[in-house]
Amino acid sequence: MRLSAQIIQSAEQRTNPLGEREIILRSLAIPAIEHLAVSRDQFDTMDLSNNHLQRLDNFPKMERLATLYLGGNEISYVDARNLKKNVPNLNTVIMTGNGVKGWNVLSDLGEGCPKLEYLSLVGNPITSGDSILSKNNVTNKENHRTSVGSIVCSFFPFCFVYKLQLGRQHYRLYTIHKIPTLKVLDFQKVKQSERERAQRLAASAAGAAMEADCRLEARAAASFAADDGAVTSKSYNGDNETNTFEPGEGKNAEESFATQFTLEEKAQIREMVANAASAEEIDRIENLVKKGIFPGKTDNSGSIPPPPPPPPSEDQDNEPSKRQKTDD
Repeated sequence: MRLSAQIIQSAEQRTNPLGEREIILRSLAIPAIEHLAVSRDQFDTMDLSNNHLQRLDNFPKMERLATLYLGGNEISYVDARNLKKNVPNLNTVIMTGNGVKGWNVLSDLGEGCPKLEYLSLVGNPITSGDSILSKNNVTNKENHRTSVGSIVCSFFPFCFVYKLQLGRQHYRLYTIHKIPTLKVLDFQKVKQSERERAQRLAASAAGAAMEADCRLEARAAASFAADDGAVTSKSYNGDNETNTFEPGEGKNAEESFATQFTLEEKAQIREMVANAASAEEIDRIENLVKKGIFPGKTDNSGSIPPPPPPPPSEDQDNEPSKRQKTDD
C-alpha cells in the first residue's frame, strides 16, 4: 500500500508512555517513504515497523523527529545526506530484523545521524552471518569470517527472543567507531573499554581493510539505488498499468519539480503544500507537478482557472482612434 497523504492524516496518533507525540504507520505494507510533509513535523516518534521499506530516505524537513521504529522491514540502504539535512535530531533508530549487511550502512548511519545514541540492528544479516564475501580479496574473506558472540536478548513486540549472535567479525567495534555518539547498541550499553578497542581496530591493518570494503560496498549500493529508483514509480502503479508520456512530465513529481519550475514557482508550490486544506488537495498538486504544470490557485470546482488574456498592444489601443479618423 502506497503511503499517501490521506493514510498519514488518518493514522493513529498518541502520546506514548515517554510523553512523546507518536504516529503509528506500522503493518501497512508500505513500500517507500513519501508524503511525510503532511505530518507538518508534529511528532517526536514515528512507528514504521512491519512494512516493506527497502530504503531509509526521502524524508522532508522534520527537525522534531527523534525516534524511528523500523523493525521488520527490508532496509538495506540509508541516504546519509537526506537524514543529516532533514532529520538532524534523530536520537533512536530501531532497525531490528531488516536487510543491513554492508559496512557502508553503518557508515551512512554515523554520517547521517550525528546525535544517534540508541541503535538496534539485531536480526540483520550483518549480525547473523549472511554477509557478502569478496571472491577476489583474501583480506575480505578474513574480515568477513563469522564469529560466535554472546547470547543476547532482542526485544520484539509482545515477546523476548533469545538468539545466538553470529555476524561479521568486529561488527560491534566497527559500529562503535563509526557512530561515536552511541550509548546503547543492540540493547547493550557501550562501554569505555569497547570504545578504546574500536579506536585500536580503526588504526590497525584490519581496520584499513574494513574501510576499503566499506567504500566498495558504498559504490555498489549507490549503483543499486540508482537502478531501483528508476523503476520505483512503476512498481507503485502496478505492472499492468500503461504509462503514457506527456510533454514536460518527469518520471515522478520530484524530478519534475527539480527540472520544470523556477525558484519562485518552487517556493510557491511548497507554500501551497504547506497550506493545503486536505489530502486530496496535496495529491492534486503532486499530480500537476508531475505533469510539469504549475498548480496555481483553484476555484471552487477544483479546476485550474484559465490564464489571463495578454495585455493589448499599442496598435490595438490606437486602432479605435484610427477608425474614428477614417470615418470623419
